[in-house]
Amino acid sequence: MQAFLDCVPCLVGQCLRAARLATSDPELQARALRAVMGYLQQADLSGSPIDISLEPHRLVREVTGCPDPYAALKAKSNSEALQLYGRLKELVRSSDHPLLTAVRIAAAGNIMDFGALVSFDVETTLNRALTVPFGIDHSHEFLQAIASAHRVLYLLDNAGEIVFDRILIEELAGKHVTAAVKSDRFINDAMLEDARAVGLDQVAEIVAVPPADISPAPFAGAWEAADLIIAKGQANFEAFRDVDGPIFFLLIIKCPVLAADAGAQTGDLVLQSRALVHARRE
Repeated sequence: MQAFLDCVPCLVGQCLRAARLATSDPELQARALRAVMGYLQQADLSGSPIDISLEPHRLVREVTGCPDPYAALKAKSNSEALQLYGRLKELVRSSDHPLLTAVRIAAAGNIMDFGALVSFDVETTLNRALTVPFGIDHSHEFLQAIASAHRVLYLLDNAGEIVFDRILIEELAGKHVTAAVKSDRFINDAMLEDARAVGLDQVAEIVAVPPADISPAPFAGAWEAADLIIAKGQANFEAFRDVDGPIFFLLIIKCPVLAADAGAQTGDLVLQSRALVHARRE
């Protein structure tokens, strides 16, 4: 998915928030923001939104000297989400449709996004996710794909959110699940240490890959071998929407530009089959 002009001011705001998390020094914050804006003046917008986002966030880390501005928020998110784990499991156990309930819970977790949002309400989002229809609902096709799948690749998104993903992964009993985290720091995206902190390594094989890159082994092998790919969050939607594969996107739409492009509304929960969308376009 190609970046929009609207991505530029959004990215500046992201980087300002990151700089303020990284340092309390206004001069360093200003230097970081100037470096980001200097880069964006020359940036090639023909790539995906995540393609133009990586260097600005790297510049913030470099200028401020902070290796991970979101480290404390990620740890807090993991801790707070783990406190909900028992309740989330009970919601699945007591459901008439456990797998679909787990899908809704996983979708709700996508609200834990410090890139797109300044703040969020997990409880309200969870309650809404369990009751309202999906804005785009390909759950029938998803259930069919799950039934026949043996190997599942799960592209994870944010720290904290991955506890909600664990709920869904645990409902994929009998499947070989490979869960992909980021190998490089990017906003509050989950990394290997986050996956271990919430016990994901107990229920899935974990691989660490750079953001939006399907080439590094063993990730490339997991991609090729997957009967089903679950891509969580906006960044994975933006990065992989035009990439071939048996992909289902699971996310909350948080960007009005992305909403218009996807044919949804801001705030919608989405479970979308890439294959179905492209077949309809053709």
